[in-house]
Amino acid sequence: MKNIKLLILLLFTTVFASKAQSIEEFISNKASATCNCIENIDYIDSQADFELKLKSCAALSAKDSTRVLKQTTFNEYDNLLQSKLFENCTAIETKLTKLRESYLITNMESLYNTEKQYKNIEEGLLGSYGLSFGNRSPEGSPTLFLYHNNKYVIVSFGEVQTGTWRVVKEKYLHLNPNKTKYPFSVYGRYNPSIGDSTKTSFLGDRFSYRTLITYNKTTKSPVNLTPIFNKDANCFDFPYIHKTASVPQQISLAFNQSYEESEDQKITLYSFKNTTNFNDFIIFEYTRAENKMPIRVLIDGNKLVFGKRQITEKSALPKPGSENDSFIKEMSAINFTPKTMYYNFGYKEFKSEEINSKSYKYNKKLNNYKYKGKVPRTYEEETSDYHNFLQVNKYEMLQDVTQQQKQFKINKKSIIYTVCD
Repeated sequence: MKNIKLLILLLFTTVFASKAQSIEEFISNKASATCNCIENIDYIDSQADFELKLKSCAALSAKDSTRVLKQTTFNEYDNLLQSKLFENCTAIETKLTKLRESYLITNMESLYNTEKQYKNIEEGLLGSYGLSFGNRSPEGSPTLFLYHNNKYVIVSFGEVQTGTWRVVKEKYLHLNPNKTKYPFSVYGRYNPSIGDSTKTSFLGDRFSYRTLITYNKTTKSPVNLTPIFNKDANCFDFPYIHKTASVPQQISLAFNQSYEESEDQKITLYSFKNTTNFNDFIIFEYTRAENKMPIRVLIDGNKLVFGKRQITEKSALPKPGSENDSFIKEMSAINFTPKTMYYNFGYKEFKSEEINSKSYKYNKKLNNYKYKGKVPRTYEEETSDYHNFLQVNKYEMLQDVTQQQKQFKINKKSIIYTVCD
């Protein structure tokens, strides 16, 4: 009797060991086949595309599904398979590395240049797409507008992103945000009222202690750079203006993400040559915009798939001639780095068509434009510089730009210092 019990126990142990070995062997073989499938994938467009193709490579047949269920759960099987794949399948990391590299616009030029146009598909995509994905916001959900001429606008609370879009390989949509040629731009004018001194305004909220500047020549190494703001800057008071006693031959700017310096470290320095003897400058920074990545989307009929559970269906564009239509079209046509810009002394921007109309006349003595229309009764002489429209200055872009890698040192004192008590 004892021997029979031992025999039965041995039999059950052998059966379960065989089953365990069987499922392990099955997963190992499936992982190998899945890895080979991933290796042979010709093109991966986005993270969502990779997830779908990985799922397709790892899919089970009906027969294999039954086999798995007899020995374990699908959840446990998936965990074991993924563990095996990410442990032994180098093709996954290789494909993901290539995918990350492909997000550089320059790497896509060869594809774009050879890719044919899909006019019918593009025509079918024109429309608006809600991007809330079920997450409602009290400020309003972001919306994507795909317009004619392959222009797009994404409107969300307090922010607008513009760019160009195109269809790739019939089933992918690429949204490429507009970017400037350089992470900075410098505009200047000659200001007769300040003579041989210089005035520089830093517009926008992008500047920080990470943005570095020098008005001096950059031939020596390392070059001494000065932060725009102090590290713990607060209590900002627009506009941010810096004055110097001489007129620079060039203005050099850099952005130091880590804000560190060492003997071997180099930084990308952008030097804007002042070939026209300007002494009144406006500087813009676009480093945040430079970090905006292209958006890759899967096309599924009249739906766009941004990722798992991130699917949006097309709606009509705003009615032609409506306020929303005019706004979207105006945003899509904006040039963020025009050759000329117009600002008053309080650095409020004016449209060029307004200054070049009959309302303003060029004033040679002050080198600006003076309002010649009738001044409204409600206008007061004590009006702030920002709201003063009587004089407007024309600024021209400095277009002679050089880019170089330089060793550098960071000065302790910033251009602008502001701290609350």
